[in-house]
Amino acid sequence: MKQSFEHAVAILVERYPEYTEEAYEFMRTALDSAVERFCKNDKQPHLSARELYMGACAYALEEYGPLAADVLSFWGLNTSGDFGNVVYNLIEVGIFGKQKGDSREQFDELPDLSSVLNAPYDGSVDMHTEL
Repeated sequence: MKQSFEHAVAILVERYPEYTEEAYEFMRTALDSAVERFCKNDKQPHLSARELYMGACAYALEEYGPLAADVLSFWGLNTSGDFGNVVYNLIEVGIFGKQKGDSREQFDELPDLSSVLNAPYDGSVDMHTEL
């Protein structure tokens, strides 16, 4: 029997206290948003690490605006590597899946989280064009 998301998150928060329940909730919702953004017509959607990360950043900006970096940091999400950790923690407990060729390390090669979340406010990039 598959465990509930809430039960899985409780296990993960105990196992990895550097990330809050909200970090896992955010990632689940952000995944849905990224799938909608990048995989609209796919019957069996799969996101690359970059697509999930950029989609999650776009979702954070939509939800929290200029406070996105602060909100995510409060939950323990400070780097692209933290996104990878949370994603792979959810894989570990069977909530998320992965395909051959996916790796946790792919998240380490992504743009700096602070730069991505602050870009729409410092004028360096338009997130709608970037994604």
